[in-house]
Amino acid sequence: MISEVKINTRTFNPFPGLRPFHMDESHLFFGREGQTDEVLMKLSDHRFVGVIGPSGSGKSSFVYCGVLPILYGGFMANAGPNWDVIIARPGHNPISNLAEAILERDAEYIAADNDDKRVKRTILTTLMKSSSLGLVEAIKQVKKSTGKNYLILIDQFEELFRFKDSQSDQNTLNETLNFINLLMEAINNKDTPIYITITMRSDFIGECAQFAELTKKINDSHYLIPQLTREQKRRAIEGPVAVGGGDITSTLVQQLLNDLGDNPDQLPILQHSLMRTWDYWKRNREGEELIDLKHYEAIGTMSEALSMHANEAYDELNDDQRDICAILFKTITEKRGENFGIRRPTLLGEIAAIADTSVEEVAAVIEKFRAPGRSLLMPPVGKELLAESMIDISHESLMRIWVRLKNWVDEEAESINMYLRLAEAAAMHQTGKGGLWRPPDLQLALNWQIKHKPTLVWGQRYDPAYERTLEFLEYSRKAFEEEQKIKELQAKKALQRARLFAMVMGGAAIIAIIVLLFAYAQKTEAVRQSGIAQVATLRAQENEQLANIQKDSARAAQK
Repeated sequence: MISEVKINTRTFNPFPGLRPFHMDESHLFFGREGQTDEVLMKLSDHRFVGVIGPSGSGKSSFVYCGVLPILYGGFMANAGPNWDVIIARPGHNPISNLAEAILERDAEYIAADNDDKRVKRTILTTLMKSSSLGLVEAIKQVKKSTGKNYLILIDQFEELFRFKDSQSDQNTLNETLNFINLLMEAINNKDTPIYITITMRSDFIGECAQFAELTKKINDSHYLIPQLTREQKRRAIEGPVAVGGGDITSTLVQQLLNDLGDNPDQLPILQHSLMRTWDYWKRNREGEELIDLKHYEAIGTMSEALSMHANEAYDELNDDQRDICAILFKTITEKRGENFGIRRPTLLGEIAAIADTSVEEVAAVIEKFRAPGRSLLMPPVGKELLAESMIDISHESLMRIWVRLKNWVDEEAESINMYLRLAEAAAMHQTGKGGLWRPPDLQLALNWQIKHKPTLVWGQRYDPAYERTLEFLEYSRKAFEEEQKIKELQAKKALQRARLFAMVMGGAAIIAIIVLLFAYAQKTEAVRQSGIAQVATLRAQENEQLANIQKDSARAAQK
């Protein structure tokens, strides 16, 4: 039960929404107290630990607000408090992203202009790619300090496997292998105290089996993040509320716990719903009213709050911006399997190229979704959006809850499937192993092209042979149209022949009818003449008989 105390008038919203907690928000992170000891023990013993759990289980928040503060406090055995933490995500360029993370807090790098920064990143990336000890050499070159321990945190490690599968070429596979080798060699190098921590979704654990050394490290030292108990979830609700200067009714806490259930994926949804409930309560509370069930229901509860929140941002866009919005979210998300979606962080400049618009136009749309109190897209509000900015959704749960985004993800998956089918058919045709497309496939592909308007940058994300693929489609269209023209011409000629034949046969029929009528007339005339002749014969016979009678009568009178 909550204590009946007056609400602090100087309140602040303590819930981050969908995004993970930041390290400076550790005072707001509740529910996993005491779980960091095992992680630090494994990290101390093996210089590596993999924090693994399902989507939405709070892996990143646990490391940022649970592990790192204690590490900085000097509580890891035989290491001390002198730590330099480097945080990176593999993204679409793992080694380059790691190089940038190493440089991020270097004073010379910070002071440099964009061109110099690009040069420094390229040099450090080249150094790291030059040997398996490249990561060790890069840290020695940039950090130039003694007595420090280095923790490299690779967050969202599963992005590495997405990068590997993004292009089925040897260069991509080689970079993936090089990235893993850099991490493994850094751990094994005894001269430099480098420690590695990764956070990874548990549904990607099977992907690690392709890399023997990584598999061994994970087997030796991993921490499967446990599901929160009901009491721990209660602390995760009530703790931040108290720190934020608010108070919450026991009725609402029970309702939240019941709605949360045992699904760990609901944790980010819980944080988002609490953030929205807090904002609504602060705007509409009456006097010293506590955060209660009516405030929670007003924002749509956990089942609808996120979708309603995202729709609010979408409704603020004009028609052109909504088109850009659809392309934006389709670009930074991806569907795998039937019900399996993943994030696909993408550079702002690349999104603009895919949408065939300017960086500024895309940035204007992003601002709607990362406005204060929303945090649906990253980077967070306040960080300048440049062409080099990496755009990402705050959490995968947005893909599962926001109905409009679910539809976009499904549409994009169908579009990608059509493009890949076309690309495969084009490759087969080029090698003489396949023919051009014909309806119904051709018509479906042409409809897809009109609806989705694929661009070069979009196509090359999935298959580099974009020009060949679209040329194949265009060639298939022209060949089919040419065939249709030939068929139409043949049909016209056949029709003309049929008409000529019909005319000839019609003429012959008319002549035959005329002949028939003439013959009939001749026959009729012959019959008539025959009748006349018969009548004349009969009359002649009658006249002859009459003459004979008269002759006989005359002879009789003479006697």
